[in-house]
Amino acid sequence: MTNSSTGKTMTAGGVLAILVILGAVAAMFLALRFAQSEADRDSLVWQRQMAVVINSREVALEEWLAEQKKVMARLAENPSLRIYLGNITAKNAEAAAPSQDDQAQAAYLENQMKAVALQNGYVSARDPDYQVKAELPQKSISGLALTDPAGQLVVSTPHMPSVIRSVADFLKRGAGSEVIISGPYLAEDGTPVLGLIAPVFGVQDDSSSPAIGFAVGIKKVPQDFYQKLRQPGDTSATAKNYLVPKVNKAVEYLSGMRDQRGVDLPPLSLTLDGGNMSLAAVYALESAGENTGGFAEKVNYNGEKVLVTGRKIKDTDWVLVRTVDSAEVLGAIKARKRTIIWIAGLTILAVTIAILLVWRHGVSVRVARSAEQQRILARKYEKLSHFLQIVTDSQPTAIAAVDHEGQYNFANIQAAKDTGLARDQMMGQKISALKGAFISPHAEQYVRQVMTDHQPLSVLEKLPDSQLTIKSDYVPLNVDQEKGVLMVTEDISEVVRERELKEAALKNLVSTLTMVIDSRDPYSARHSERVAKVSLAIAVEMNMDDVTRDTANIAGALMNLGKILVPRELLTRPKGLSEKELATVRNSIMKSADMLESVEFDGPVVETLRQIRANWDGSGIPEGLQGEDILLSARIVSVANAFVGMSSARAHRAGMDMVQAATLLLNDADRIYDRKPVTALMNYLENKDGLDQWRDFGVPLPEEAE
Repeated sequence: MTNSSTGKTMTAGGVLAILVILGAVAAMFLALRFAQSEADRDSLVWQRQMAVVINSREVALEEWLAEQKKVMARLAENPSLRIYLGNITAKNAEAAAPSQDDQAQAAYLENQMKAVALQNGYVSARDPDYQVKAELPQKSISGLALTDPAGQLVVSTPHMPSVIRSVADFLKRGAGSEVIISGPYLAEDGTPVLGLIAPVFGVQDDSSSPAIGFAVGIKKVPQDFYQKLRQPGDTSATAKNYLVPKVNKAVEYLSGMRDQRGVDLPPLSLTLDGGNMSLAAVYALESAGENTGGFAEKVNYNGEKVLVTGRKIKDTDWVLVRTVDSAEVLGAIKARKRTIIWIAGLTILAVTIAILLVWRHGVSVRVARSAEQQRILARKYEKLSHFLQIVTDSQPTAIAAVDHEGQYNFANIQAAKDTGLARDQMMGQKISALKGAFISPHAEQYVRQVMTDHQPLSVLEKLPDSQLTIKSDYVPLNVDQEKGVLMVTEDISEVVRERELKEAALKNLVSTLTMVIDSRDPYSARHSERVAKVSLAIAVEMNMDDVTRDTANIAGALMNLGKILVPRELLTRPKGLSEKELATVRNSIMKSADMLESVEFDGPVVETLRQIRANWDGSGIPEGLQGEDILLSARIVSVANAFVGMSSARAHRAGMDMVQAATLLLNDADRIYDRKPVTALMNYLENKDGLDQWRDFGVPLPEEAE
């Protein structure tokens, strides 16, 4: 007992340890989930910060570009410029030379364009008159110009660079009515320049008409343009904002960048593969919209991991890219995550240690208490075992138990006496190793069956080479996970003999009463015997139990017993009975039931007799009794009685063909008769040789003299 208590305590300790470990794991899992959720929240904060900054820079750039477009739009809408360009275009179409007025107007427009160029940064203010000394060549970098629809210069500021690229970009984009931006691209001296092209329409034309020429502006990209990329008050130490377009299959960096060595790279000097999806700029180009963009961890042009997002700049092929080094963003997030995990881990460890200490203290107290309880239980168990042994020994039956291997582990004194061994000698023995008058030769088979099915089994068997009949009950046992079978064996030989004698006496009684009945009614001789035979056949065909079969058989045989109370002259008169006399004959079945009321049968014979005249639809006797409420044995005898009555020959008529009689019964099924017994009868006649067995029903019997 003490060892069992210690084992239970150790088991409880193991279970507690497992629960503590599982609890710690669950707590750590929740802590990790919380830490990850905090990390995700911090990451979302960074995303929002980056979105706010890049949206701000997007607005600043688009406002700057809108100002540049506005200048070109005003120039393209100048009435003098439109009239002059219209005249030049018309004369070019007529191949006519410009007049002096045209030349004067051209000089006027050139001066006007110089003023616009000076005001808006298209030429340097240090050389306002564009006076260039012969010995100093002037490079063509920026300026304003008017062109014809083919892109040929009509009027321009001095040292105007080629406008072919800008006009080609405009035509490539569809030659609409809006000002478009071309570039930035590098000028002759390697300076980044920006082209702006505005279509010029005739004075009488609208924007749906073909353009008569273009106003083209090419200017150096000013420093204030790059300043728009910088966010005032930006707190990030590694944040970078830059512009990229996708040129063919390459990514071109429009902004100045700084390489890994700390060397500043000028704008438009860096080009990388546009198909490299791990590159931050490529990801921004693919995911950026005008208002939203993706957010991901990629690598920048230096191969460093960065968090990136992007925005498309309206009316351009540029994408504004913002990156922040992953180490700056994720470093703080990971540090906070580690702090949360450490704090949670230490807390869990402290709680676990406290639980184990409390449990340890409790165990020491419980072990001492359990040891005392085990001693008390041991004494109680010994008393209980002794009591159970006395109880089982006082029983007249042999009681024994075997374990899962079929070895005896308990036996009362009757079981031991049967084997001729002491109880101690039986323990551990196999069933097949012991011999006894009450041990079934199939006991091991029954034990295995009960062990497999986990269901009790009751067996009646007559032992071979013996006059003994035993009843054995096999009951599955499951005590403390140990399986076995309890066997209780009883000698019922005397009970069986008494039952057999009783059944024989009952059969003799039924046979005698049947003979009495037939002797009273010579016109229906052997009717009761035939009804009993047909009733039994129908019950067997319907797979009824033994009690129902015997009930139908006996009720069929005794149904006419009441005729002994009917005057013989009524039974022997072949015809001409009054209604009262017919009622007397028909009610003889109820008299049969009354006469047998005190006789003890295994089944409801008397009640069957009372219900033989009940109809399926409730129209018979007893009135209102119908359907399944009628005893099945009564429904069977009712069909058998009608069949025998129709198919049996009488002194005054021949018997009806059996198949015809069965067909008439089937026609009345579900009204007078239950369909199931009728169907069983027809199946027996047609498939079980019933026609041949009962062929004598139609043979007339010699009339008996009074």
